[in-house]
Amino acid sequence: MPRLTILICTHDRAGLLARALDSLDAAERPAGWTVSVLVAANACSDDTHALLEARSAADSAALPLTWFVEPVPGKSNALNSAMPRIEGDVVAFVDDDHRVVLVDALGDPVGVQNH
Repeated sequence: MPRLTILICTHDRAGLLARALDSLDAAERPAGWTVSVLVAANACSDDTHALLEARSAADSAALPLTWFVEPVPGKSNALNSAMPRIEGDVVAFVDDDHRVVLVDALGDPVGVQNH
């Protein structure tokens, strides 16, 4: 079975990361694929570590989540540290401020609220 790893690098944006993870958990997974999330917590000093600890320990229908700390600031450092940890055949790079949106048969967003 092919494996997809969704990689998110984040720095002090726990609130945005939580919403990104929620949207990924709610998204439809590709049929026949194993999907997991890998988060690089890049020099975080906010609640990111606590959020990731809680989510990775939760027993739920959420996507499997692993994470690590990259202490040296900079997205390139986080990406370079993440690459050898990726176990998927395919990698999707997602930013912590991205959201996965469900669409209908015509490609229109479903259940999206503008704020």
